[in-house]
Amino acid sequence: MSETPTQDISKVIASTAELVEAASNVARSNGANARDVEWFSDTLTPNLLRAEAVKRQLEAGTLLDRADELEIRAKLREAVLQLDAPFEAALQEEDRLVKAVEAAIQAEREAEDEARDAAENYRLATEAEREGQLRKLSAADETALLTIKRAAADVATRRQATAEGAKTNRESLERRLTAARQEVRDREAACNAASQLAANPPMVPTSAVTALLDGVRRLMWGLPLDETATAVVAELIGAAAGMTGVARQIKAKAVDEHDRELANRAFERNMPAKGHPFRPSNPTSPVFAVRPPTG
Repeated sequence: MSETPTQDISKVIASTAELVEAASNVARSNGANARDVEWFSDTLTPNLLRAEAVKRQLEAGTLLDRADELEIRAKLREAVLQLDAPFEAALQEEDRLVKAVEAAIQAEREAEDEARDAAENYRLATEAEREGQLRKLSAADETALLTIKRAAADVATRRQATAEGAKTNRESLERRLTAARQEVRDREAACNAASQLAANPPMVPTSAVTALLDGVRRLMWGLPLDETATAVVAELIGAAAGMTGVARQIKAKAVDEHDRELANRAFERNMPAKGHPFRPSNPTSPVFAVRPPTG
């Protein structure tokens, strides 16, 4: 079972009393009288307790810094986890597009083969129709050959359009695959950077909680404070200044200085210029000693 703060403080006081008693025994053994020993004990005990308090303050500051470090490490690990899901999604999209491009390449090849076959059929139908004209075939036969030629031309046109569409689709998928691969590289770099940052975090900033609990001591001891800690300490000092009346004193002093500045400006406007024989030698005095003219 952990000790309560009261039990812990009691142990500190007891150990301090033991230390003072040991020091008193040494003083007695060296010939000190009871009064000197009592004075020694009364002087040493408060200082030892204060020294222990300072030690505890330093330990508390170390614990607060450790808490801030653990907190920032947890946030960095969470950032890594948040980047993992988009990275995995980018990898899956890249894999899907790779397969889609492969399928599109195959479809384009098949469409080109069919377009070439259709073009060849159209060429053969055109030659057959030309030979029919040369051989003076009957009108019915020429009409049949012309119909075949037109049908072949229509098929060739459709197959060529299909091949061009397959090419366009393949090119579009390849562009998307290029973008997806860049996305994978970017997200992988972000994950690596976040992982390195989580493994070796930079200087841990002082949290608002630490600044609230230990900021004033750190300020008075000349320890560095970041922007957040400085803002918290400034709020604490402002609140303390208001509760102790210091803020009113500072405000009153500022008002007095402002009024004095306005009065001095008005005085300077009404007085002769500096160096003028009628300018008072002591302008701030209620009774001016006029400097006699020179020359």
